[in-house]
Amino acid sequence: MRTRFKEFLHGIKQMRGTNVWVFIMYGLLFDMVNNLWRPFSARFLERLGGGEFEIALLTSLPGAVAALVLLPGAIIFRKFTNKKRATAAFILISRAVLLFIAFVPFLPPAVQPLMFLVLVAIMNCPDALSQTSLQSLLGTVFNGSKRGQAIALRTKFGQAVVPVVTISAGLAITFIPNDEYQRMVLYQIFFIIAFLLGIVEVYVFNKLQVPTEQTPATDTPATNRVNLKTIFCDRKFLRFFIPALFFLFTWQAGWPLVNILIIIEKDASEMWLAIIALVLGATAFFSGTFWQKLLHKRGNTVIFVAAIGLLGLNMFIFPIVPNMMVMAAIHVITGFSAVGINTALLNGVLEATPNENRLMYLAFFNTVQNISLFITPFFAFWLFTVTGLTVALFIIGGLRFIAMGFVWFMLREAKNGEI
Repeated sequence: MRTRFKEFLHGIKQMRGTNVWVFIMYGLLFDMVNNLWRPFSARFLERLGGGEFEIALLTSLPGAVAALVLLPGAIIFRKFTNKKRATAAFILISRAVLLFIAFVPFLPPAVQPLMFLVLVAIMNCPDALSQTSLQSLLGTVFNGSKRGQAIALRTKFGQAVVPVVTISAGLAITFIPNDEYQRMVLYQIFFIIAFLLGIVEVYVFNKLQVPTEQTPATDTPATNRVNLKTIFCDRKFLRFFIPALFFLFTWQAGWPLVNILIIIEKDASEMWLAIIALVLGATAFFSGTFWQKLLHKRGNTVIFVAAIGLLGLNMFIFPIVPNMMVMAAIHVITGFSAVGINTALLNGVLEATPNENRLMYLAFFNTVQNISLFITPFFAFWLFTVTGLTVALFIIGGLRFIAMGFVWFMLREAKNGEI
């Protein structure tokens, strides 16, 4: 054990100052900014006066905004000579919206839920553009093997920080305020702190070294001619895109249902939300090495399929959970599988996209993903109203198992060259 710890520290020292190190540090700040408020966003919305439908919109509206701006934004992005600087600017704009959210509790009570939803949706516009550009930059900064290592390490260390942030925030919101007014003030302070951390996040991101000799590749004439027809004719990309999109639909459809279960049905406090985040983060941290080794030994398809299967299982377990203590424990499965899913999706889409047109491909992939994100909450809410919460969760679980088989079939056949 001591030898492994020394090896770990030695590896950390070797990474310092490298692009992998900068990417990890940026990831830590990204996670800190988002986990100061996102784990509690549904509860915050409910405290502002939002109900089940508004909780569904909390997932849907950001997806709609991102779907509208990603492709036009990617076209505009290609005109920037310094894409890293443009990415940093959009990150900063996204973080600035957090300041506006901090003032929502000062508005008339009748408009507070709607204004919070609108601002979260607006924030997703620069956020979606910056993250799409970052994905494209990763394809330039890291090669295949180094990219997988960087993504896995960024996820692993990020998940170590997430529990500390969320449990601290949850404890503060639960025990510091004496009444609802003080609780809202504390939420406002968290939004302001998240904005300040966002400034540091941009500073660290700017330290990422992008090879100048590879940057012009995204601005070649061939890139300017890429269009939807080019993408739809790219068999390599479609072999990953089609099954991945089907899975994403089933994954996203479960989010509002689980939020309704935890926030409305179980009436979970911020403390329980923080405990769930702690379980998710700790599990993800310790499972990062497992997924990294599995990726190296068995490839992307295996971890994709295994993680989908675990997420499908969750939908059958959640409805029968008797209390929040068991609910938090069951999230071990979610935290474990989430690392596999995120690694498989990012690594898979980077493998499936060509270097010269990667930004446009990623913009298309993320646009369709966000269209799905816009539609799925309405689909989930319709299931909820027609069948009830338990049956709706079972249906989503069944769809996830179908998606698991579809992903396995398509990617296995693609590997064998039969599709």
